[in-house]
Amino acid sequence: MTGRRVAGAVTGLLLLGSAAAAQERIGAATVVRNDVSRATGARTSVLATGDTVFRDEAVQTGADSLAKLVFLDDTNLSVGPSARVVLDRFVYSGENGAGRVSVNMARGAFRFVTGNADKRAYEIRTPVATIGIRGTIFDVVATGGRTVVTLLEGEVRVCTRGSPARCEVANQPGQVVIVSGGSIQRGAPGGGQDFSALCAGASGLCTVSRFADAGTVRTAQAIGGGGASLCGR
Repeated sequence: MTGRRVAGAVTGLLLLGSAAAAQERIGAATVVRNDVSRATGARTSVLATGDTVFRDEAVQTGADSLAKLVFLDDTNLSVGPSARVVLDRFVYSGENGAGRVSVNMARGAFRFVTGNADKRAYEIRTPVATIGIRGTIFDVVATGGRTVVTLLEGEVRVCTRGSPARCEVANQPGQVVIVSGGSIQRGAPGGGQDFSALCAGASGLCTVSRFADAGTVRTAQAIGGGGASLCGR
């Protein structure tokens, strides 16, 4: 094989590898209300109920719009109006295996429910904070340079970004931690945005779902029939 052919073959393999990584499916959208879109690089399309979601995608909701994503490990992420979240990384090796779940909540209101991955595997980020998890349900509101975390169940460790990081631990339901710029403080119980108001207005938005029950025939069709694992039982 000539040098030119070898170079072409290597380039082809690299492109195939990049395409496969970009299309690594990590979950499904189980609730979509109104204007919800997905973006990978410069490519944007509408996200519909039952669609597969992929690693490195950004999911964005418009005003008066909502979404819920359920990942392979049964993690549930509910997304409020005018929000944007980037699904940076998802590696799941079974309930007792190592993994990595990295989500960037760029702006908006969210409810996060951990799944079956090792809790040390989760990395939740906002523009000003990082959140470590110990088997947890919590709400996040990220607006500009401010992040408010409200614990509903379990334990979270909220830290400022940058060095040195300053951290606060919330381990009682209703506790609030606020990060603003480089500062961090406890807030008054109930001082965060009440995501429950969004839950009451959208069936299924805050109901904890299993990934095995999230798939639809439409999902399988969307991925060319290769998504049998996404179909319900």
